[in-house]
Amino acid sequence: MKKYLQCDSKFWQINIDDNETQLFIRYGNLCDYEELNVKKVEKQFQSKEECEKYYQEASKMKLEKGYIEVQAGQQIQQQQLKKDSEIQQNRSVQQKQQQKQIDTIKRSGLIKADTIAALTDDALRGRQQLIKGGVVDLGKGTIPTGKVMLAQTWNEEIDPKGYYLSEKLDGMRMIWTGSKMYSRNGNPIQFPEFFVKGWPKSYLDGELWLERDQFSKLVSITKRQVPVEEDWRRVKYMVFDAPGLKLPFKDRYQKFKQACEQANEYIVYVPHIECKGYDHMIDELEAVQEKEGEGLMLRDPDSLYEQRRSDKLLKVKTFQDDEATVLAHEQGSGRCQGMLGSLKVKNTSGIIFNIGSGLTDDIRQKPPKIGSTITYKYYGVSKNNVPRFPIYLRERPKE
Repeated sequence: MKKYLQCDSKFWQINIDDNETQLFIRYGNLCDYEELNVKKVEKQFQSKEECEKYYQEASKMKLEKGYIEVQAGQQIQQQQLKKDSEIQQNRSVQQKQQQKQIDTIKRSGLIKADTIAALTDDALRGRQQLIKGGVVDLGKGTIPTGKVMLAQTWNEEIDPKGYYLSEKLDGMRMIWTGSKMYSRNGNPIQFPEFFVKGWPKSYLDGELWLERDQFSKLVSITKRQVPVEEDWRRVKYMVFDAPGLKLPFKDRYQKFKQACEQANEYIVYVPHIECKGYDHMIDELEAVQEKEGEGLMLRDPDSLYEQRRSDKLLKVKTFQDDEATVLAHEQGSGRCQGMLGSLKVKNTSGIIFNIGSGLTDDIRQKPPKIGSTITYKYYGVSKNNVPRFPIYLRERPKE
């Protein structure tokens, strides 16, 4: 059994294997018949009946969301997709309520509707659990410049069960000292006074964040030497650790949660849940990436804060990312005539290659300067260690 669905520039494919108890899902973006940013999910079921039930329910959910079944490789005219999308948007209230019930399908029999992605959304909008109690002591420890805790990459040899799981945010890493804020390399950032009113007088580790896929807008807001108050009211400081506490993370988490609740609306704790196992983690990863999120973080609940790259903190993504230095601008041809065609770059491993995907017309007309640092994502490496399918993400702001 196989279905290939499309909605605007996105596709979603679901297959049942020949043994009829294993199911595969592929999804991503479409551009000129090419599948981009493809993500894959594999699920194993106890019986054929369970597998087929999931196949039918998952397909129905996508169709209800406006996807249309097509032949693989066939691209639907955008006018028809737009028309179908408008029809979908005009559904009655009753239909939307029915869709809400469909959306609660449990991907692996473990997941409820309140995924970590939904909890992160609630956090951003100020809908977090109100934690009562007295003033919280977050310790007096400090972080030397450049000595923040950094993550290693999760691999399948590590059982994620029991780890604390959270969404990986695409923001700007910032340390709060109790009175000032600086990047992980020690460069200060200017902020309006209202933003930090009532914040703890202790060190916190977190990220400035707008929302998913808004990194460039965030940089433009925070890089100004004279902060614009109206813009800063859209920003949140998302706290994920309290380095001054010499306690296991599970205890640090409870304390900085309460401290954030006692401050103002601009400081928010990053919600964490306990991972129930591999299937749970993959389902949560899929839910985050469906919202255009980056991925997940896993934290050992019994670990102390380490001022280095640690195996107690792991990042989980379907792709890898790295930084590279821009060496040259390669001119474009065809539609890109007169603009940038690709960036010639050298990554942190010293490999030189070109990046042509992920570049918008604005970037092609005003590309990152030679010598600047960019972030890109890729899907494994070749035998010569050249990144496969590299895609430009953003230029790293100067710190």
